[in-house]
Amino acid sequence: MFTPKDSGQRPGVFDSVLNKGTEVEGTLRTKGSIRIDGKVQGKIEASGDVMIGETASLNCEIEGNNVIIAGNVVGNVKASSKLELLPTATLKGDVYSGSLVVSEGAKFTGSFQMAENEKPINKIPQGQK
Repeated sequence: MFTPKDSGQRPGVFDSVLNKGTEVEGTLRTKGSIRIDGKVQGKIEASGDVMIGETASLNCEIEGNNVIIAGNVVGNVKASSKLELLPTATLKGDVYSGSLVVSEGAKFTGSFQMAENEKPINKIPQGQK
């Protein structure tokens, strides 16, 4: 699993968990990491990592640092660092991320846009070298 460098978290440990059988409708916000194994309709906004488990079924937008999908997601995904689609994943939506890993067996329908380097680029004004 992914772990923020400064968090002190152990891999595979999440701040919040929505278990199988739990259904949420609306916007779900967390300053930490979250694992979803239930159903969500709406939007997920996480400052940390987002793990979508194999039993999860989401119809929502997802924003997070690293996003790992093993379940079914319909909606756009914005991962500031990395999006990983595991072999059991199905994603129907557009992706904006620093990198994308698609495992064999994963299903992805949509477009992918690579996040650009956030650091400013020093341009030389025209006429100067």
